[in-house]
Amino acid sequence: QLLREFPTDPNVIQLEPFAITLEITTRPPQNFLRHLCLTDFSPGQACLHTFLPRLVNIFQFCKMSLSAIVHDDHVDVVCSALAVNCCQFGCFIQNTPRIPCASENHDWMTKLREIAPSKKLRNLVIPGTHDSASVTISKWSLFAAVGLCQNLSVVEQLQRGARYLDTRIGSGVKDSILVDDVNVVHGILTGGKFVKVLEDVDQFLCDNPGEFVVMEVVLENKRQLTAEQRIKVFKLISSTFGDRMITKDDYDSWFNLKYVTLGELAEKNKNVLVLLHERICGFCYEDKTFDMDTVTREFNCHKNENCMRNKWHNTMDSQRILSSNEEFLETYCKHLGKLLNSQFVMTPAFGGVENVPGLLFGMKSLRPVSLARKLYRKEVLETFLRDRADCKWNIVLLDFVDLCPLLVRFLIGLNSPKKLTIEEATVKSARGGDSTDVTEAIQNLVKRQCILYLVDFQNDVKLDFDEGEFRLKANFEDESINHVINFNKDTEFLLCDETFMCNDCH
Repeated sequence: QLLREFPTDPNVIQLEPFAITLEITTRPPQNFLRHLCLTDFSPGQACLHTFLPRLVNIFQFCKMSLSAIVHDDHVDVVCSALAVNCCQFGCFIQNTPRIPCASENHDWMTKLREIAPSKKLRNLVIPGTHDSASVTISKWSLFAAVGLCQNLSVVEQLQRGARYLDTRIGSGVKDSILVDDVNVVHGILTGGKFVKVLEDVDQFLCDNPGEFVVMEVVLENKRQLTAEQRIKVFKLISSTFGDRMITKDDYDSWFNLKYVTLGELAEKNKNVLVLLHERICGFCYEDKTFDMDTVTREFNCHKNENCMRNKWHNTMDSQRILSSNEEFLETYCKHLGKLLNSQFVMTPAFGGVENVPGLLFGMKSLRPVSLARKLYRKEVLETFLRDRADCKWNIVLLDFVDLCPLLVRFLIGLNSPKKLTIEEATVKSARGGDSTDVTEAIQNLVKRQCILYLVDFQNDVKLDFDEGEFRLKANFEDESINHVINFNKDTEFLLCDETFMCNDCH
């Protein structure tokens, strides 16, 4: 409210969607000083040199005033609008999830292997990240908001549980022969150094040797590398991960994706599978042709299509991406010889002429973060995956994993081998009255016999009220669990095996 009362003179204060800029004149209007509680300043005294000592206080004041609205959907609309942010700078990229929860999942495969070493890699539900290193692109690059797909660094994504990384690379300097000039890219946008991404993944795997990461490296269209750069990229990957890579000999012998288990991977000290898009191969260097087979044989990087199936759904429509992924899973879920990558990633597009007004004024958006937030509404993706949790999901590819930490934990929790038994469940309205037994309804919501995820209490349990008390008695095999939850329309509740994942109540 206070901000709305500020004067609109551009020489005094300029409010932008992503920042506040204060330009202090030699004679600031008296009401501006009064709003800032600077009662000891008169207009004649408030020249620049006397005002500077108060600048920090002004900044803090404005920061507090904005804190209540900085995550408002209206701000996203303004920043998405081409009429306002025509260059699509990365202003206001949301980084606060709808439901905050514990997000540390750095050793979930290690814990899982200890209790279920025979768990097959192909049967795991594995969170993955799309354009994993795009966070290294500057938010102030032209069209950055259209290219940014993650808020977290690659290390932070791995710490939160992601085990598939989609890495796009290209040359940051035309005709360079230096590997240091190989950058993370997304379309026309250039990010950080590829070597840094490899170092970060390697450090994570050194710190967590029981984890297994699938890293796909794709040469972005029209961002060609020289032949010498490509050779250096292959050598860099091979030297970084060394003996921990799945080699061609491994692939030809024991590493059969239909059968390989977490126990086998640990026994053979293997924790990274590097996949390449064939676009990076098929070149000559020093009179030698480097096709995909040669690269695999010499550098232990494998053709992505030999190890994984995926489908780019190319849509901005959330319902279409759900149905398309369902069709994809039904088609290929029985093909166990390859990893299955389900891409829950919406693709920005201008569409037809009818979309122009919406794009101009922010009612439609080209920003992946805006599309992701719509997809991550609990009645959309969370309910979809919860209701289909018994399907044979494998890799689940996501943008902005920091915006859906509870969903990521749910996906990981689906891998638990321990059986969850619901003994008793009751609800009671906040308006009073007797408790209602909902044991059967809650039992029906347990997925894979190991996890309970209540996305919406009222709809999930078919209640005629949206606020009350939920009491639960359950057990994971030999461990008893009791919960009392005060819920409302925004409450979500996730219960998974404590020995594998922490219990989380929200």
